[in-house]
Amino acid sequence: MKNKSKISRAVSRIFGLLHDNGFLAFCNIAEGTHAGAITMRAGCAIESQNLIVKQGEIDGEFLVADVADKPIGVCVDEGVKGDGMSVILGGCAESTFVCKTSSDITAGDSVYTSVGGKVSSIARNGSYKVGVALHSATAGSVVEIDPVGFGTSALAIHSCGEYVWNSSLNTEILSLSGVSEKDIVIASLSAIGGSEKYVRASLSEEGITFTLDASGTADTTKISWIVIRKN
Repeated sequence: MKNKSKISRAVSRIFGLLHDNGFLAFCNIAEGTHAGAITMRAGCAIESQNLIVKQGEIDGEFLVADVADKPIGVCVDEGVKGDGMSVILGGCAESTFVCKTSSDITAGDSVYTSVGGKVSSIARNGSYKVGVALHSATAGSVVEIDPVGFGTSALAIHSCGEYVWNSSLNTEILSLSGVSEKDIVIASLSAIGGSEKYVRASLSEEGITFTLDASGTADTTKISWIVIRKN
């Protein structure tokens, strides 16, 4: 792979010399179609292989992706700014690919964009899905990924609404299909019927279980809620 990177840098410098001398150099960053990978020009120094990258500021250029940057693929080369490098296009990858990790990962975990072009099993605000880990890996190592769902938002709203209390108890269940314990639920009191001060919410296959710190009041106590799905 190091030899490939050296070749890529040499080709890039030749193209630069041709351009500086008034000639136009062509490569596959311009027009045409590509099968799973493309050669692009680095918009910054790429200090390690297997980093998630995003579209650069100009056509045909790429940059290292951060947590909230929409990814276009994985760079399998390393080198300096301006080098032509190979980028595996995650959305149409013809095989699995390898990424560097920023957290411990368990086989079968969905993995998401993280800092510095790495991947994490933690779906942070604004992050994107990269795929599914095919084996376990520790932070600072590499992991092989099946790019299923590549480039989709890590977090998406599943459903939301306002629940009106039905009894004088402190626990009630809102029936809701299509949710699981892996989803995220957030709830807050939108109307107080008595002495209740806060509400807790948890998810199961049955729906959302709301638990008040005191007895609720039928038709008066109201709870605003939202379920967020991890892709």
